[in-house]
Amino acid sequence: MKLMSETICSPVTAAARQAGVFLLPPAESAIERGDHRMAAATLARQAIECAVRAGREDMAFALLDIAQELEAGA
Repeated sequence: MKLMSETICSPVTAAARQAGVFLLPPAESAIERGDHRMAAATLARQAIECAVRAGREDMAFALLDIAQELEAGA
């Protein structure tokens, strides 16, 4: 199975490489994609506290926007 980062060249792929993250292809079922979307929203919400404690309220609001978009299915 090829990793998405091996088959697609995009700004997302470039950012993932720079961050040292491996991208897998999207999940096949809608239920599984929804589960992953909700997991990403949870991680974004958990990062909000860290951003606030670091004095980056602007980032906290951006993370909140991301979490809400993920939860809405955007």
